[in-house]
Amino acid sequence: MIINHNLMANNAIRNMNINSNNASKSMQKLSSGLRINSAADDAAGLAISEKMRGQINGLDQAASNSQDAISMVQTAEGALNETTSILQRMRQLANQSANGTNVTVDRQSIQTEMNQLTSEVNRIGNTTEFNTQSLLKGDGSVKVAGSGLTTGVGNLAGGVDPSKTAATQSATITAVAAAGDKYTVTLNGQALTVTFAASNAGGQAAQAIYNVTGSGATVNIEGTPSLNGAADGIRRAVQDMIDNNSALKGNYTVTGNGANITITAVTGGTFDGAAGSIGASAVSGTSLAGTAGAATGTTNVGTAATATITIGGTYSSYIGTGMTIDNQQIEFYDGTKGAYTGSAIGVDIASSATADDIAKAIISQAGPKLTGVTLATGGAAGKVTISAANPGVAGDQMKVQDGSVQQNFVTTMQVGANMGQTFQISIADMRSNALGIAGIAGASVAGVAGAKYTATNVVTDGTSATLREAALDVSTTDTATAALKVLDNATAAVSAQRSELGAYQNRLEHTIANLGTSSENLTSAESRIRDVDMAKEMSAYSKNNILSQAAQAMLAQANQQPQQVLQLLR
Repeated sequence: MIINHNLMANNAIRNMNINSNNASKSMQKLSSGLRINSAADDAAGLAISEKMRGQINGLDQAASNSQDAISMVQTAEGALNETTSILQRMRQLANQSANGTNVTVDRQSIQTEMNQLTSEVNRIGNTTEFNTQSLLKGDGSVKVAGSGLTTGVGNLAGGVDPSKTAATQSATITAVAAAGDKYTVTLNGQALTVTFAASNAGGQAAQAIYNVTGSGATVNIEGTPSLNGAADGIRRAVQDMIDNNSALKGNYTVTGNGANITITAVTGGTFDGAAGSIGASAVSGTSLAGTAGAATGTTNVGTAATATITIGGTYSSYIGTGMTIDNQQIEFYDGTKGAYTGSAIGVDIASSATADDIAKAIISQAGPKLTGVTLATGGAAGKVTISAANPGVAGDQMKVQDGSVQQNFVTTMQVGANMGQTFQISIADMRSNALGIAGIAGASVAGVAGAKYTATNVVTDGTSATLREAALDVSTTDTATAALKVLDNATAAVSAQRSELGAYQNRLEHTIANLGTSSENLTSAESRIRDVDMAKEMSAYSKNNILSQAAQAMLAQANQQPQQVLQLLR
């Protein structure tokens, strides 16, 4: 018998601690209802259940997203329901006007209501929104990169170099239209007309500017173009032009500090740094208020080795007006040979975009137009003559139209728990012009013989008093009869869109039902991993609690055993 170590007490304590810990864990599971309360309870099960939880949350949110999509679709369809009612009333009016019992004053009254109803269709299209997103106005804008849709080839300036003695040299400079990313040019569904103008008086600067004229269309340039930071764009553009010219590449370097552009002749060549100023003009050709000089250039003649372009000034924001920008031009020549080696024409103030970039956004149909400029030395000593190689004839035009024809409102709904599980909703432009019930004043309605629009603009966009479009003409029996076909087409277009919206809603309702089923089944699987079996765990708790109490009783008995040794001392 030993008394130094009470082994029976140690054993009782160990078993009591084990049973107490197990009882504590059972109590935690019973109180939380979860089998896994920490990673230690089931490491693999925790990882699997957390992944399932992510999927469940995603499915539930996708169902909520689908409900939002249904609300958006119902908003659009409700607005189009009213548009349909308006079109039905307009058809009734056209039918009434076509009746021979009406006189001119009667048809004028009918036309007045037609005009107002057409404006209301525009208002519905322009103002129907869901969470600030316009639903029925489509897009209808052409977004191009750079300094705008109407960038010119620049101011062609000829320097005078008294030291030149070489024979006549010439180079053809092709006009390039660059475009930029800072503005949105809205075509309003109508074609724009671009007219070329050039003057070729000897010894004077010849200009080839693309001027946007309305031709019944509205050109809106939205944004605040600022030229304060244009220096780097000009520097890159000039450098690109030099690098793309085998005669110039490696002979000149272009540097800039944010305010100045410096062109330096590396190999001792000389050049003219003649540069015009950058200005802006409205579609009508009048000056725009608030314009400022944006860039000026210093001309270095003879053996000068550098030229500097200074950038400064800011354009104000022009809303609802067209703008034309004349770009900088730098000309290089070899002083040892007296020959021009190349030119940098049409340097874009914003980027080095070329005609290829703008071609992605618009469709161009060109007739005879200015294709280049010839620069030659010769004639009187020290004179440089600049002339248009093909100055064009007054009235030569290039037609620019919206290449997208018609834009839709398109939004993507996340209707699944994972990436790529999306659903796209598309809604066409449902305004008057897109439906064909409004257009250019005095024009005929495409595809419907005898139908035409009023001689003047009588339709607003529904949000202002400005008359922007012409309505269907029902002022005569013939035009009123033809208008019936136009209104039938418009009603069919609206009905087709409403039908598509209804199909969207039905599909989304099935999507929601499927998401609910998936979420329910996945929740059941996650529950089997993570939730505790209450009956089983209560049995385990009772067992561990009883064992803990028994171990405590045996510990008391084990502590009494060493007392028996004292009996030997009596």
